Amino acid sequence: MGSQQREGAGEQVGQGQGHPHITTMPLMLELKYEYFPFSWPGRIKLLELVFAFFCLVCSAPAFLGTQHYFILVVVVFLLGTIFFSLYYLCLAEPLNKLQVNWLMVEFWFTAFAAFLYFTAFIAMLAEFCPMESEEDKVWIDANITAGVFGMFNFIVYSAGTYLIYVEWKQPGGAAPAAPQPA
Repeated sequence: MGSQQREGAGEQVGQGQGHPHITTMPLMLELKYEYFPFSWPGRIKLLELVFAFFCLVCSAPAFLGTQHYFILVVVVFLLGTIFFSLYYLCLAEPLNKLQVNWLMVEFWFTAFAAFLYFTAFIAMLAEFCPMESEEDKVWIDANITAGVFGMFNFIVYSAGTYLIYVEWKQPGGAAPAAPQPA
């Protein structure tokens, strides 16, 4: 005779405890992986994640201020891109209950990411391209490579910004479909 159920309240009151325990159903998430291989915005997000990984691998560890700025930009927007990837993968239904225009948020996030990637890759290339040192050649080349991957990510984020804008301004809000593999 451990607990009683109150009718209609959805609460269980433990005997001798004096405070209610609320019983709720667990959140069920459905994985919608079709977004990534079958739509251009999904493919763009995968490219953003891959290029960000290579930016981090090539530029870390950071010793100069330019590298710190570059890594800050890469990490912040990598985390944001992971969030939006998870949003499209499994979090769209629960997060849409918040009454936020997520497409507009994603547009401004992606546009800001493109701008900051532009400044970061220019800073990296301006800092490391003129450097010459035989003993630090591998480190310099790795940072130049990081700047080039940052440039690639700038291009990809710019394309993503355009595709999100087109989707945002469409009456139905549907993303342009990628061609199906034969």
